[in-house]
Amino acid sequence: MIRFIHAADLHLDTPFSGLEQTSKELAEKLRRAPFVSFGKIVDLAIEKAVDFVLLSGDLYNTKQVNIKAQSLFIEQLQRLERAEIPVFLIRGNHDFLTEEMQTLTLPFPKNVITYGPEIKTEIIETKNKERIAITGFSYDRQWITKRKIKDYPYRHAQVNMHIGLLHGEIETSKTREANYAPFTLNELLEKNYDYWALGHVHQFQQVSKQPPAYYSGNIQGLHKNETGKKGCLLVEWSPREYTVQFFQTAPVIWVSQTLDLSKIKHLSDFIQTLKEMIAQKNYKQDVLVHLLVKTSVDSDENLIRILQEKEFKEQLTKQLGFSNVWIVSVDLSVEEASNHQVLQKTYPEEWAASLQKIDQYGAFNELTENIFEQIPTKYLNQTNSKEYRLEMIQKALAKLHLK
Repeated sequence: MIRFIHAADLHLDTPFSGLEQTSKELAEKLRRAPFVSFGKIVDLAIEKAVDFVLLSGDLYNTKQVNIKAQSLFIEQLQRLERAEIPVFLIRGNHDFLTEEMQTLTLPFPKNVITYGPEIKTEIIETKNKERIAITGFSYDRQWITKRKIKDYPYRHAQVNMHIGLLHGEIETSKTREANYAPFTLNELLEKNYDYWALGHVHQFQQVSKQPPAYYSGNIQGLHKNETGKKGCLLVEWSPREYTVQFFQTAPVIWVSQTLDLSKIKHLSDFIQTLKEMIAQKNYKQDVLVHLLVKTSVDSDENLIRILQEKEFKEQLTKQLGFSNVWIVSVDLSVEEASNHQVLQKTYPEEWAASLQKIDQYGAFNELTENIFEQIPTKYLNQTNSKEYRLEMIQKALAKLHLK
């Protein structure tokens, strides 16, 4: 059984500068988060005594890496070296190879095998005498439109397992621009490899079951659109079977929470409702919440004004009282109002008077006559009653979200 870790998109030096306005403490916590997450990945590799570790690109967030980020990364690689665990890594579109980077990069430990811009295959032998071929390449520019997958060799005949390292974007019907070493599923399959360790997509995703091809996702969510658990994959493989386990290592997660304002009239009720929603989740790690508040024409205008105040996020976080939860953004979505809702809210007295006149002069049945003439009435004798017609129209309005 061959056992290894597959991780990608570390983005170790991400600045998270936008969060300074929310909390300097939070911004610093998030800046450390990718390093903490990678440290946990190394912990897992050592604990599980893996045969090797694969890192599928975008180790850093930029090609101009500061010395501190490099040092912290190398410290973790040295831990793997002491545990006699080799590391195979490629560069992606964020940390692509340049002459400047090669000049200013600290040397890696001897257990680290790197790949240049040309596709190459490295062959290693595990402690159990299993021969593994690992093929890959590194970006040397931000965009690679060439189909590098076509240059990958077919499966090596003299190995127990052949793995493809690839930082790129799988083409689908939704793909707009093929700027990141594009490939299709069929192009992966025709190489006949035993596992594809993919990088670039920040969401854990199975691309193929047989042979296994996975995006491990990034190791730490970078913004509000990268919600949920982040981490790495532990893969155990033999010619007969394999398992892929996802392990969460990110110390901070982003979540999206929706709250409907239609039935809330007071700020205290708003806070209590949100507090109960978050408490039900029972989060164990630090959580950054993107709050989406659904409003309508009937929502209290004063309450909406408070939600839009600049200081509201910070004060809401304090009022919720969780030590590990921060509200980092609040967006309001307004339900589109129908014409009769706008009239009713803008001219309430005139609207009420109009309804009374319609009812008083029997105009309702007259106005709806053409509608109900279209309905077969053989078995619906009640269609002529005002009550029945009103009920049917109200149901139709509700279905159209116009009521």
